[in-house]
Amino acid sequence: MSPVDIDGSTRIYAVFGDPVKQVQTPRLINPIFAAAGCNLVAAPFHVTPSTLTATWAVFRQLSNIAGIGVTVPHKVAAARLCDSLTDAARQVGAVNSIQRHADGSMHGAQFDGIGFVQGLASARFRLKGAEILLLGAGGAGRAIAHALAAEAPARVMVMDRDPESVAFTVDLINRVAGEGIARKAGRDAGRAAVWINATPVGLKPGDEFPVELAALTPDTLVADIASLSRETELLARARELGCTTSDGNDMLNAQISLIAGFAAGHEAGSPLA
Repeated sequence: MSPVDIDGSTRIYAVFGDPVKQVQTPRLINPIFAAAGCNLVAAPFHVTPSTLTATWAVFRQLSNIAGIGVTVPHKVAAARLCDSLTDAARQVGAVNSIQRHADGSMHGAQFDGIGFVQGLASARFRLKGAEILLLGAGGAGRAIAHALAAEAPARVMVMDRDPESVAFTVDLINRVAGEGIARKAGRDAGRAAVWINATPVGLKPGDEFPVELAALTPDTLVADIASLSRETELLARARELGCTTSDGNDMLNAQISLIAGFAAGHEAGSPLA
């Protein structure tokens, strides 16, 4: 079955985002559904924060909805709307994939963290013992923070416009790591050996990165998950310097089979072969 063979029995995996033009999940996941013989198709839906709750209520009632994938800015809000969560999603307080059960209940999971660290591939070892700047304490940032805590960094400096989100993420890292390795980012944030952008900064022309890009060196590891369909200013500068880089496609590709399995009704962590 190809991704375009849609009939009356086809189930839909919706992907909510605002913006949504940059979303790559349907392109990547539909061939996986087709190869596995699943009559399941992913499609993007432009859902704004003000319409999320109402849209969620409608999709809860539709029996041909298999689940919902969520991207910026809905990962934290969607977790609050779920009826149940996996352990990782509960600790992080954010989801990026939701199963809709037959009774309309919604079960949320979080794969961004494992996707991020696995997406670094051979550069993953550079997290151990490193000073890390994490820009973003929203849904994706929290998931990445949760995963970073298991990679034994020396320090994680968290930056976000929302002080409560920073406090939550710092506490999450320190709790998972079992020691006080995380703190709010200060003026010395640019010295970090690893820079991670887990915000939408860079998606729109004219976005200004909140840390001086002049602080980058060729030895900096730069990961920008905002970059999916185009290069951000941060990644462009990093690549000019010869830095090792990772973008949002690396994270997404690393987790897409897990998302596919979850969307098809499998337990979280079971890929769709």
